Amino acid sequence: MRKCLECGHRELLRATKKIDFNGVALVEGVVYTCKACGARYEGFSHVEELSRAVAKHIARGEERLSPAEIRYLRKYLEYSSKDFAEFLGVTLETVYRWESPNSPKPMKLATEKLLRYMTLVDVPAGDYGLDRAGTRKKTSPPPIFTEDDGRWKAA
Repeated sequence: MRKCLECGHRELLRATKKIDFNGVALVEGVVYTCKACGARYEGFSHVEELSRAVAKHIARGEERLSPAEIRYLRKYLEYSSKDFAEFLGVTLETVYRWESPNSPKPMKLATEKLLRYMTLVDVPAGDYGLDRAGTRKKTSPPPIFTEDDGRWKAA
């Protein structure tokens, strides 16, 4: 950083400090402070890699997810609150309550495990077709599987 964005002063103090990362982690980052006006600028490098590392760490944890962690993982998976609610088959209000810092409602453990799994596999749920799973009444006959060079597939 070459100059203060607030006052244009060119003398900035540079320090490495622990910076809050979305309420779910502390990250060592660079902090620039303007000597003239005191404006503060924070940043870290490789944000995408950092986001992935934080998400994986949260997903592997043994403690129940906090509201901030649920929100972070949902956003990491690129779900809006509305789309997340639709995918899980819950109301939008339920998602809001899971993520509420004031009076949170805990997720059911099975839902929490699904959220953690989705985070760890790095494959969007839509790629599995899970967004459509269970949306139609069963009308088709059982699938027939055939073998081809040692590989089984539905015919």
